[in-house]
Amino acid sequence: MSLENLKQNAKDGRLVLHLEDSAIDHIISACDAYIGALKDLKRDAQDLSTYPLGFAELKLDSGRALAEAFQKKADGGRMTAADTFESHKQQVEEMKTLFVAVRNGYRTTEANTASNFGQFTK
Repeated sequence: MSLENLKQNAKDGRLVLHLEDSAIDHIISACDAYIGALKDLKRDAQDLSTYPLGFAELKLDSGRALAEAFQKKADGGRMTAADTFESHKQQVEEMKTLFVAVRNGYRTTEANTASNFGQFTK
């Protein structure tokens, strides 16, 4: 089942997940923390792409070539660290969206159940 299907099932109240409300809040907070860490890592990779790396790049052609290879891998070439961190961040943001939908569905169901239960006890 795709992440899109999971999100739609959560929105429609069809996703079965056995978690307490507070556990869902902790998962969402963990997503936020991980997103922040991935943003920091991406920024670090972008910074490294222009930072002198200490391979004697100003004196040796081989040092310059080695530094450029690492800098391009950080950010500026194909399949960079910065791109990888961004991709991971987007995936975690999608997971967070899923858990927010799960929490909203849980709270709606809980409120409806409590309301219906109140009708039967009167």
